[in-house]
Amino acid sequence: MKPDILIGYPPEEGFASGSGAAAYAVVYVRPETNTVLYERAIVAGIRDRGDSIIYTANLNGGLFIRDRILQDHNVTQLRFAADPRTEVARYPEIGERLERHFGAPAGELPLIGAFEAAARLGVAEEELFEIFVPPADFLACWGQQFKRIGEAIVANPGLPAVMKRYTPEANVFVVVVRSSDGSPDFFASLNRAIYKEVTSRAETPLVDGERLGSVPWSEKVRRTYHLSRSHLMALIDMSDFVYLSESRRLAVSDTPLGRSLLAEGILTAEKLQDIKRDPLVYARGGDRRSLEYLPLTGEGQSLALVRDFLRRL
Repeated sequence: MKPDILIGYPPEEGFASGSGAAAYAVVYVRPETNTVLYERAIVAGIRDRGDSIIYTANLNGGLFIRDRILQDHNVTQLRFAADPRTEVARYPEIGERLERHFGAPAGELPLIGAFEAAARLGVAEEELFEIFVPPADFLACWGQQFKRIGEAIVANPGLPAVMKRYTPEANVFVVVVRSSDGSPDFFASLNRAIYKEVTSRAETPLVDGERLGSVPWSEKVRRTYHLSRSHLMALIDMSDFVYLSESRRLAVSDTPLGRSLLAEGILTAEKLQDIKRDPLVYARGGDRRSLEYLPLTGEGQSLALVRDFLRRL
């Protein structure tokens, strides 16, 4: 059980202190789309933009189990899926959003976790993942999803099915992209290029593309492949999915952004580890503080603005 590393990650990888003229992103397929046809489409989209591929690997599902990759990658989602009431009590902002959306105080809502829902509602895990509901019955906030199913509101309903798909029979193709385009539009532009290549071939359809109907294409593609949506998501993705050897993954402090933040004194190594372990954090802002889900913080923003934000943690 070891990663099949096709292009090894360069250990010296990074950008100059204070530089904004660079960006990194991680792209990986889902177990159900891990075929050479999807891989080729993703690589073609990257090359069409002129970006560089600095790491590729095939990760067996057994690695996900052994190294608890999904547990690391979905740490807050798993907490909410296991015990949503405790987690909502920890974050009043999420409780307030639930109340506004579903029309009752969070403590009065029929809130249950995804792992409990399958048994309690008599709904199979795959069905929890597949059920589509109208907008009034669905809420996404701070990296969590809440869906009204029957009489219950289920926290992160798709997670149990997703976890079960990463078996020793599954494989996941992972790519790290480096671009000299450090503009705020980089991630969306790369996503568009890959989407164009995937949808240009009949043999690489979007998973559930027709069923998702009028959902924006940028959301539809997430069932087919994952792509980092921000500099901070890329930092976390790289530390989760880049293997340097059979058993050692890239440390968050050794990612390009992590190294830069350390060199500039913006964050300490301990703080970097803290936000990797729990990316649902509070940031200071004058005499107030705001709740942030770091992988989505700074989406559509420049690297300079992301650095400024991190100084407030």
